[in-house]
Amino acid sequence: MGAAQDRLDVIELIHRYAAMIDLKQYDDVDQVFAPDAIANYESMRAYVGDDFEPTGAEAIGAWLRKYTGTRPGSMHFMHNHVVELDGKRAKMRNYMHNTNSSIAGVYYTEAKRTKAGWRLTRLRLDERFIDAERVQNPHVPEH
Repeated sequence: MGAAQDRLDVIELIHRYAAMIDLKQYDDVDQVFAPDAIANYESMRAYVGDDFEPTGAEAIGAWLRKYTGTRPGSMHFMHNHVVELDGKRAKMRNYMHNTNSSIAGVYYTEAKRTKAGWRLTRLRLDERFIDAERVQNPHVPEH
């Protein structure tokens, strides 16, 4: 496997992650995350409180089910991927836009090559808002 294939495999992880959320297939979390992965959603603190850093693939899947499982019609677009490869490790930055809300942001991820293929070891969302005056942010309760 060459660097180009590794780059594509790492990029595919964030697309699998988005599909897992959008299609509500949370049991597929082990196809995306390493067993000891850490996810950080601190930028969603207004919505999730202090429950923003699930640890372990199973906990990440449960967290996503809890906070995204009841939101119908999400459609995450992941783009502008920048991947840095270092042997069996990778870092990636990519943009995200969720078309059913005013949410956009930047994902920062780290991955490692495992026997099962590339898996995310760290994920952090830096959530940003688009036209928040026009569209209600679903992660901030209405007043």
